[in-house]
Amino acid sequence: MKAYHNCCIIDDDEFFAFNAKRLIIDSDFSENVLWYSDGQRAIDGLIGLLIENISLPEIILLDLNMPNKNGWEFLDEFAALPLKKRENVHIFIASSFVSPDLMEKAKGYNLVLEYLVKPLTKESLVKISTFQKK
Repeated sequence: MKAYHNCCIIDDDEFFAFNAKRLIIDSDFSENVLWYSDGQRAIDGLIGLLIENISLPEIILLDLNMPNKNGWEFLDEFAALPLKKRENVHIFIASSFVSPDLMEKAKGYNLVLEYLVKPLTKESLVKISTFQKK
């Protein structure tokens, strides 16, 4: 049985997204994995799901450095969605940057549960699952 029904990767790095999706599926972490290559496509896609009355993914893995709309801008727009529609969504930053400043900034967003450093590993998925159970 999968840990989650839907997961979403928001990252412009196709190589990371492909490998993360494969790991997520092979590890039985999630049944479905959505991928958006930037924050604007992600916000548009997620709003589209809401318009179609489809639940948002339970887990979002969000990169920070992307074209069109970066991770911070995505978080600001996502926070503007009705709480009732996004309350079951858990966002994890997935970044290559090991920066205390960025990690501290992420803590300022109530939507962000944890700052993960790439690459995504089975241990990362276990950490996400464990974090969810707290």
